Amino acid sequence: GSLIKYNPLSNLTSEETWNFLRVQGVPVNELHAQGYDSIGCEPCTRPVLPNQHEREGRWWWEDATAKECGLHSGNIKNADGTEEERKADRDLWVDSKVVALTKEQAHAMAEGSRDKDTLLVLYAPWCPFCQGMEASYGALAEQLAGSAVTVAKYQADIDKDFCTEKLGLKTFPTIVLLPKGSGPFIKYPSER
Repeated sequence: GSLIKYNPLSNLTSEETWNFLRVQGVPVNELHAQGYDSIGCEPCTRPVLPNQHEREGRWWWEDATAKECGLHSGNIKNADGTEEERKADRDLWVDSKVVALTKEQAHAMAEGSRDKDTLLVLYAPWCPFCQGMEASYGALAEQLAGSAVTVAKYQADIDKDFCTEKLGLKTFPTIVLLPKGSGPFIKYPSER
């Protein structure tokens, strides 16, 4: 036999659905009040602007005809709170002008020891989004080579607690600008 699926909401408008939720006192995710009309996993969701379709906030980096999501295993913990160690076949930006920071260098820069502006990607080599930006970030490093800006990388999945606390890491990749001197970092709003 074939599988038959039934969606009781398929014939309701969004307005009718919200009215039902209010009347019945159904708890809803607090992100809805912040403009997140369609909520998925963190890297795939952002708030929508007025007059945008509610699904515009999902998979916003994808081509409209190929939007799809899966759970991002890099952001999921096991039931006991532990994380499986993830491995990649290779590192990223190996043969490029992207400067690889050591743990000591990354920590010193996060604390404010910077002799020039540094654009830093916090990455995990197993992350498909990090892999997807490898060519463009490498091209940026090539373009800015010898300028007042260093384009760098730091493998944050092996130093996640520090990067979360000191550099605003939530998902991979996270891109931050560390200005020359000791000012605060600037986190780019899009992590994808």
